[in-house]
Amino acid sequence: MMINYQYSYLVWTLIFATAWLGLYLWRKDTRKEMIIISTLFGIGGVLSQIVYLNDWWRPETITQTSIGIEDFLIGFFIGGLAAVIYEEVYKKRIKIKEKTNKKRGSTFYIFPIFIIIFFGSFYILKINSFYSTIMAFLISTGIIWIKRKDLIKNSIISGILTMIVGVAIYFILLAIYPELIERFWYLEKGSWYRELFFGLPIEEYLFYLFAGAFIGPLYEYWKEGKLINIKS
Repeated sequence: MMINYQYSYLVWTLIFATAWLGLYLWRKDTRKEMIIISTLFGIGGVLSQIVYLNDWWRPETITQTSIGIEDFLIGFFIGGLAAVIYEEVYKKRIKIKEKTNKKRGSTFYIFPIFIIIFFGSFYILKINSFYSTIMAFLISTGIIWIKRKDLIKNSIISGILTMIVGVAIYFILLAIYPELIERFWYLEKGSWYRELFFGLPIEEYLFYLFAGAFIGPLYEYWKEGKLINIKS
């Protein structure tokens, strides 16, 4: 029986969507955070795909175009899950303090910093997309850690949990589409991060780890909020 891989990317997004929707329905208090971060990273998913098509992967879309609706959806659902997964597991909620007009928006710079590092590294410094991505995540996360040491635990655990969820979903997807990686990923020899580990390129584990570490505390950092126990 021939497997139609054209729908594999869409199926991947739908699996993530199921997890996202379950969390969205379960935690009413995190819905705003999920929607905001999901939208930001949905847009980011489309923009980053322009870069990733060059040397990371080239998946099929349902529209048979280089950029598809799946690029927005995958960023949307991964972003929203990573943003609140720590809050759900550790039963936390965010408490946002009132800001003065002087301080309002003082942490927004984290977004242009990430964008400049990512696109600047790839297009200006000619660094491949994997290293450009990791540099953007590491430097941006490092800023959060320096400015908000109380969010370090959130960041580390969010990274680990996001990687676990992301890899688990990959294994589900590979059970349906066993040749997915070989068909759509660039796997040329000589790059350590493209070596397969349990059927997945090492770069995928690292992407989810560092993406989760950045996204997990991002809303709290941006809004200058503090995580407290749900019963508090």
